[in-house]
Amino acid sequence: MDNLHNKIKINNRRGIILKFTVGYIRRGDEFLFMYRNKKKNDINKGKYIGVGGHIEAGETPEECIIREAYEETGLKIENPHRLGQVFYEQEDGYTEEMYVFYIDKCQGELHESDEGDLKYMTPEEFYKKPHWIGDELFLKYVFENKEFGKFKLKYNGDELIEVEHEQ
Repeated sequence: MDNLHNKIKINNRRGIILKFTVGYIRRGDEFLFMYRNKKKNDINKGKYIGVGGHIEAGETPEECIIREAYEETGLKIENPHRLGQVFYEQEDGYTEEMYVFYIDKCQGELHESDEGDLKYMTPEEFYKKPHWIGDELFLKYVFENKEFGKFKLKYNGDELIEVEHEQ
């Protein structure tokens, strides 16, 4: 059933919920983040986020994060641990469903990404950088490799206006 759910796009005010993955690759005390500064019309432009992307038709979230991590970083990740889901919603109805992964096994060398600049940072360094403020709610679980259930984060532009958490 879970695999079937991942293939369905759910109706909302704009027509669909877009399904994505995001992964946080750990190296020692640091995690890999991408500063989104290279794509036009990027909802994440100017912010640090994890690596990941759109789930393709017929693809599981695990298959997606493995593919996207390699495409964006050059790293071949192993055994991504799914920690939970985050639903991002904007006031205009734009909605993303995101599967969040913790990754501590990978091989290869980082390469330059066409979507942004990659940088390993400690959680403390990350918190000082521009990011979606709601990310802090689930990242505290990611940084400890703990499952968190589901978060719903509603924004008006960059302002977080509503939070729901289901454990």
